[in-house]
Amino acid sequence: MQHQPGDDIGVFLAVCEAGSFVAASTRLRLSASAVAKAIGRIEKRLNIRLFKRTTRSLSLTAEGIAYRDVCETARRDIHRVETIISGLSDEPSGSLNVSLPPLFGSQIVAPALYALSRKWPRLNLNISTSVEHLNLADSGIDLAVRIGELPDTGGLIARRLGVQRLVLCGSRGYFDNRRRPGTIEDLVDHDLIGAPKNGRPAPWQFRQSDGALSIWHPRSRLLLEGSLLTLSAIRSGQGLGLVPQWLVRDEISGGQLVSVLEDCIAGHLPVHAVWPSAPIMLPRLRMAIDAIVEASALELASGAA
Repeated sequence: MQHQPGDDIGVFLAVCEAGSFVAASTRLRLSASAVAKAIGRIEKRLNIRLFKRTTRSLSLTAEGIAYRDVCETARRDIHRVETIISGLSDEPSGSLNVSLPPLFGSQIVAPALYALSRKWPRLNLNISTSVEHLNLADSGIDLAVRIGELPDTGGLIARRLGVQRLVLCGSRGYFDNRRRPGTIEDLVDHDLIGAPKNGRPAPWQFRQSDGALSIWHPRSRLLLEGSLLTLSAIRSGQGLGLVPQWLVRDEISGGQLVSVLEDCIAGHLPVHAVWPSAPIMLPRLRMAIDAIVEASALELASGAA
């Protein structure tokens, strides 16, 4: 331990660790008298005794133990902040652990992060996929993107990226011999593609003309897990299914797919970026968040869920 002039607390902690004034003085390259004077200044300032001294032993008083614990915690916090500050620069570097939802993450967010990695060669990205609301601190995740309402975010910072809106659509070929549904009730005359929930089709949510929310249980001919399977069935003319709007926007604009009941669909989900709170935001985290915000803004609606 290199002693800094005027660092009486450092001397005190060295004595605690070494077990004697003489051993601490050797470690700090100070005289035993200088060590004793540093301890004396603290004791005088606090008006307490830090050590029980005998000719053969040195031990901490109860007040000394309490003071040592506080000082050690403060030193660790200072060291952590100094380490963070020393790494601050305009160039992001180091490792960033990111957790993304599988589909939106792989198709929208990850490409933006790849571009960030190419731009900053000292930045290392560790990307995984999950839909679980992880305990970020315990899992070692620095940044996560999650779709859906967030649970209690104590100790976390969340930034809303937008809303993943849903559309109910079918292929143009499917409607060659079918009338487009004009009301929710008209759906009973159509082939419906559902998503499984507890072995049954997950309910669809609609907004009535008076604003009331309606829960509707589709009689699904197909139960398919995930939006990619649902989209493949929609494209092949198997029926009507609910998928994220960003996933089919181009195909709807191009006429390959037909969206129905646009004003009635509900159940849209908020999307957030989430990260542990910290006194300082490192450049790698800040730039990753900025990249995710920019990429998501192009794909997500900004309205309410």
